[in-house]
Amino acid sequence: MAAIRIGLTVVLLLAASRAAAQVTVGAEYDRDRFTYHFDTTSSSFFEQRYNADNVWIVGTVRYVAGIPLVTTAGFTPSRDSTADDYDTFVDATGTLVSGTTGPISIHSWRIGQLAEVARVGHAALTLSYRLRADTSDFRVGHKTVVQNGVTIAAFDVTTPEFTSSMVHEIAGGVRMGGFRAELAPATLGRLVVQLPDKYPGQDLVYLAKGAAGSASFTVTRSHVSFAVDVQHAWSYSSTASLSRNILAVRLSVSP
Repeated sequence: MAAIRIGLTVVLLLAASRAAAQVTVGAEYDRDRFTYHFDTTSSSFFEQRYNADNVWIVGTVRYVAGIPLVTTAGFTPSRDSTADDYDTFVDATGTLVSGTTGPISIHSWRIGQLAEVARVGHAALTLSYRLRADTSDFRVGHKTVVQNGVTIAAFDVTTPEFTSSMVHEIAGGVRMGGFRAELAPATLGRLVVQLPDKYPGQDLVYLAKGAAGSASFTVTRSHVSFAVDVQHAWSYSSTASLSRNILAVRLSVSP
């Protein structure tokens, strides 16, 4: 009988947990631009700029497990967009800039976990972790070679290039009503570049440490929510940096 009572208690607790969980699903459009910059030597560096604008399918689950928790996830379809990849070399003869501008195929996904750790009046204090990934396949690009401001070569390139960006954020924030603001002083951007023809079987890995800030305002009516988010990321070092600006609008519904 004791085992039956324990089993019934577990079932009832799980049922109560499910009943208390609030699930929302929705669609989001992001205007998303980000740039990586890395110094490769004291006199050379490369930059990659991405247009990651896309439509997201997003989901959120709010529940209580000792403290209020929020789990989020989202993904995008693969989309044709544009990117730049340029190397700059500076020596006694001047400046040489060589690289490509052209189309890419890009898709993204993200996950996040937020915990409400305290309340001060009507404000909730939160801690959160987020992971965002963007994967790109460079298509035929237009390459230029510019020496001291003069174009000395221009042609199309078909050699393959694949990149993936993963951004980890640990943030603290405050939430009051429909307003939320967060600061992530521990933000890590990890860029992986694959050039199969030039470096077969080799991943070129670059790390950029920095911070990120975000703010969001949400209006909810019945089971429908509309939100506007703004995000900005910057780096602590100019020699290994990630900068990013996102403006997002989101429409969500809950059962």
